[in-house]
Amino acid sequence: MWIKTMPAYLLALYLPASVAEECNASILTLKPVLSANTYDVFSSASYPLKSQYELSTSIPEDCSVDVVIEVDDGASALKNHNLAEMRFEYYAQTGRLEAGKWRFTLDSQQQNIVFELRFPNAQWLEAAEYSGMLKAILYQENSVMEQDQSELRIATKVVPSARIQFYGLTQRHYNLDLGSLKTNKIINYAPRLWVESTAPYTLSAESQFNGKLRHQSQNPKWDLDYMMRIASEQIALDGGNSEWRSNVSTEGTPLPIQIIIGNTERKAGGRYSDTVHIHVEPDLSYMP
Repeated sequence: MWIKTMPAYLLALYLPASVAEECNASILTLKPVLSANTYDVFSSASYPLKSQYELSTSIPEDCSVDVVIEVDDGASALKNHNLAEMRFEYYAQTGRLEAGKWRFTLDSQQQNIVFELRFPNAQWLEAAEYSGMLKAILYQENSVMEQDQSELRIATKVVPSARIQFYGLTQRHYNLDLGSLKTNKIINYAPRLWVESTAPYTLSAESQFNGKLRHQSQNPKWDLDYMMRIASEQIALDGGNSEWRSNVSTEGTPLPIQIIIGNTERKAGGRYSDTVHIHVEPDLSYMP
């Protein structure tokens, strides 16, 4: 009797080990597919940045594995040096989100998968690099037994960029009526500027007539001096080096404009005008 039953006991002991060995899956590569890594804070697209990655595995015939994709142990954002967050969402043709991690199943028939981290719009972010650790983990199907894992440091960036407009207005051109011109007249009712910049920035202005109001006759003889101030600081209109500077980024700052008329004595009667172009330029070297 003992001789007859021994093979049955031996078979029962060795079957689980054989199955575990046959389903020993592994990760071959975890790599980026698309090279784009810049997030545009001013973009109107639903997802200004989509980062795509490919996971390749080796899975034996007739085996399946559970896969978990995560960033920084379940985080939903990349972070910069100040811990400011750039939020993302997972996307793939298959899978589900659980506890901040993307979970799906692969098998011998489908051993590779492409997935995305999608960064939604309407995120105000300072110019910087935002990074995290992307990890893929393989588990035996319906088990907590880990079979393999792979890590990849990922990073996106927000570059210095800026835009300017008139506060509360959609048009980029505004006709300002200065009224009756008198010596030292101060005009405070110009629309404010609205500046957004991901980095420190500089405002400059360019005047058609170099900081002078020109008579309707177009005769430079009657040119009338005037001064422009932005947020109480004079800004050059004659091609000089006077600029308005901010040493910090801004999600949105209203800046008042003030016009001061020069000496109107002995000037011809009539209409006077000038066209001023106001520019904003972010500090392109800024990347903390």
